[in-house]
Amino acid sequence: MKLSFILGAALAPFLLAPAAAIEVAVIYEGFPGYAGCKERADMQRVVDLADQYDLEAAREIIRRGLKSKDCRVLGGDIIVEVVPPFSRLVKVHMRGDPDAYWIIQ
Repeated sequence: MKLSFILGAALAPFLLAPAAAIEVAVIYEGFPGYAGCKERADMQRVVDLADQYDLEAAREIIRRGLKSKDCRVLGGDIIVEVVPPFSRLVKVHMRGDPDAYWIIQ
């Protein structure tokens, strides 16, 4: 997976995130990529649940989002749009796709 702009630097705090959050964020049920949601609140809920080590509930949010098309697994050339300070979320889009998604950094 190729990541553009400063995603590598943006993911530096990723190493400090709990392993549960990393598992949900990077690989969703065997699909390599970043699980991302259009609504920041949805991804924040994933982070909160993963921090509580309730991976099943965190995955359920992603499952529901995939079904409703509010979330998706991102891959390919990912462009960083916003890296809010003091946040564990990053706003990104895939090259050629105007829709933006929040992922866990």
